[in-house]
Amino acid sequence: MSSKNNTPKPGSPRRASKAPDPQSQPQTTPGTVPGPRNAQAFPDFKPFHSAVNRIPVLRPRSTNKAASGILSPDLFADSPALGHDRLRPDRWSGSIDVEMTVRTPLVFGAQTKDGGRTCVIVPVDDAGNPVIAPTMVKGMISRAYEALTCSRFRVFCGHDEPLTYRADPAMASPLIAGRITTGSDGQLALELLRGRHGDNDIGLIRDDPEKGLGTLILEGHPITLGPGQKEPSSQQVWIRFRNLLKHGQKVGVKLTPCNDCCIVTQVYNLSSKEFERFFSLTPEQDAKSFLAIGYVCRTAQDAHDNHPPSKALYADKHYERFFFSVSESGKFSPERRILTSSVLNAYERVINSYRSEHASLEGKPNQRVLNRASSGPEHLAPRDGDLVFVRLDDESGEVAEILPTMVGRRSYDRSPRELAEEQDVLPLAKAAEASPADRLFGYVVNSPEDGASGGDVAARGRIVVGPVDSTGALVSTKEKQLAPLLSPKPSSARRFLTDKDGLTPKGADKKPLRRDQYFTDGQLLGAAAYPVHRRLLEGEDLDPDGFPEQATTAAPLGGQQQSNDSVRLTARSWLASGSVLRCTVNFTNLSCDELGALVWVLTPENLVPPEKQTTGQGMQSRAGYLRMGLGKPLGLGTIEVRIAKDGLRAVCGEDLAGLYARLDGCLGQEMRTYPLSHFPLPNEDTLREESWVRALQRAAFGYTGEPPVRYMSLDENKENNQTESGNQTDSGNGGPKPGRGLAPTDLCAEPPEPIDMGSAPQQGQRSQQRQRSQQSNRRKRR
Repeated sequence: MSSKNNTPKPGSPRRASKAPDPQSQPQTTPGTVPGPRNAQAFPDFKPFHSAVNRIPVLRPRSTNKAASGILSPDLFADSPALGHDRLRPDRWSGSIDVEMTVRTPLVFGAQTKDGGRTCVIVPVDDAGNPVIAPTMVKGMISRAYEALTCSRFRVFCGHDEPLTYRADPAMASPLIAGRITTGSDGQLALELLRGRHGDNDIGLIRDDPEKGLGTLILEGHPITLGPGQKEPSSQQVWIRFRNLLKHGQKVGVKLTPCNDCCIVTQVYNLSSKEFERFFSLTPEQDAKSFLAIGYVCRTAQDAHDNHPPSKALYADKHYERFFFSVSESGKFSPERRILTSSVLNAYERVINSYRSEHASLEGKPNQRVLNRASSGPEHLAPRDGDLVFVRLDDESGEVAEILPTMVGRRSYDRSPRELAEEQDVLPLAKAAEASPADRLFGYVVNSPEDGASGGDVAARGRIVVGPVDSTGALVSTKEKQLAPLLSPKPSSARRFLTDKDGLTPKGADKKPLRRDQYFTDGQLLGAAAYPVHRRLLEGEDLDPDGFPEQATTAAPLGGQQQSNDSVRLTARSWLASGSVLRCTVNFTNLSCDELGALVWVLTPENLVPPEKQTTGQGMQSRAGYLRMGLGKPLGLGTIEVRIAKDGLRAVCGEDLAGLYARLDGCLGQEMRTYPLSHFPLPNEDTLREESWVRALQRAAFGYTGEPPVRYMSLDENKENNQTESGNQTDSGNGGPKPGRGLAPTDLCAEPPEPIDMGSAPQQGQRSQQRQRSQQSNRRKRR
């Protein structure tokens, strides 16, 4: 391509006011039949491939192989970037003409607010041609190059502290009551409150005047009666009961055993010096009541009216808890334990995660009330008097974890940054740490050391993308409101992590992990990937305008369609399938290996899993695709990127030096055109066996067959998080139920089986699940 072709030509762009001409669509794969343009919505609980996944980044493996000579050091080892002061004799400089064909609608542009809606419109120049920033093209190519070379993450913001997650109910069974106190040395310590005779009992405080164990006793209370009243109402008695048992208060009570728990039935009245009876069970059970001294623990926030505050947390919550410790002699006998800084820091993270959620919901109507751990602006850290739930280490018996609630948030062991540092994928901090993509595309050190200079601060890349010619673009002005794009939630863990081989982390029994087993030593962070929606390329699941139907359909919840314009992006214009964009990529000082890798990612036939590649005379080659723009998980922005015919021009530094010496030419002139095969990817056969390359190919190619590529629905996600809650004899281990706890199928897997959630639970099954969960929670209140 000559330089004049890089500048957009004047004139109006072609506009696609209706569905693009079928001839502009990608060719159907041989042996397939195009489906209907108006496809049906994808139903829940049917097999599907995840729209969000990860490509393994196995830097420890790749750098070790580079050090041993198995892989090219230019492509897999860290080293300082070359300077721009001279053209090296053994390096190549030149240009590549690139053609980009839009295969699914491309949405991009600045986002603006209009009447409460967020809108995006394709920017155009004075001639009305779309303006595509070269940085968009550079970013698309660099992401593919980064994945191929296992390079460092270019950006890694935040996540310095371990994330928190919502614990499985089954994990509450080993928890013990505790209270933070200040030791004689002024340091925070812990009182373990092990219940009666060290059995780790936790008493129940009924928090609902209508429901719960025992019969409310109306007589015998110092309550002033109103006119005509013969006895207090149940509401008056319940309010007095709550006033005597305020959160954090140390008080004497009588506990009455009932089945596998014990309930507060009497409270010591300091004024009368007697116990005041509030509840009665059976005569046999009442006779077994015993004295206990302890602390009132209310996880629900204080009520501002006469309604049970615990019910605001969730409708089936009828009890709060009483922490106590009674020795064989009947005395109050807490055990003292040391609290390490790591335990206190983890507790603080959980508190802050509750407060962050509280802040995000503040002022929003119809949001659920959060627990006590989320309230109180002064409660930013552990403090004397905090009532907590304690997990002891199984081996040492020392305090391993303290929590503000029994079933709620917990902290992972390691932070994403800790894993990234161990994995060696954090953005570089100095020149010597530059990974292959850093050296090729350039970098800026985020926090350089004082006095740093040169490559320890920044390096200009050796790739320059020229202006993008958009005269072949098809612009549609058919407004489309996109489905909500789900924000990444690293705390969900499953789609972000791999093991050392690039596979989904599993337990020793090959089963899915419990939530607390994620973000632990040996796990690696993957690079985000959005597999191509191949059904769209074959004409399936499109609306009459050629736009993916899934991309404009909000996910349902509980069978009800959800709609919230404030979280949906409206595309007022977009590039239609069949649009062709062109640009020239200039490069300087590239080694043969670097140029070979760049050519490899710009060859669509390379981005295809080996088992899907076609050979033989008359067979149509299959292609893989790169991604650009917004809405990638929805199937948008699929781009076929290839080098134009005779589009690779290069000159070796040694030959260029001769031209300069003879005054016969300079860089940019007298460059020879090379076939792509002249610059092969080194060790290609070895690399095609590596999990990260197979994952890159699968993401670029997508999946054949009927199962669509889509998000897991909200209902499916709820079902996928179901855990083993145990039964009367087995408390369960908190692991996922059979067929649950599913992660996106490994992109490197062959064959790539779709996620199959099985049939949706019926209403009766859901009711039974809730009942089993409630029974399990009651057992765990001990």
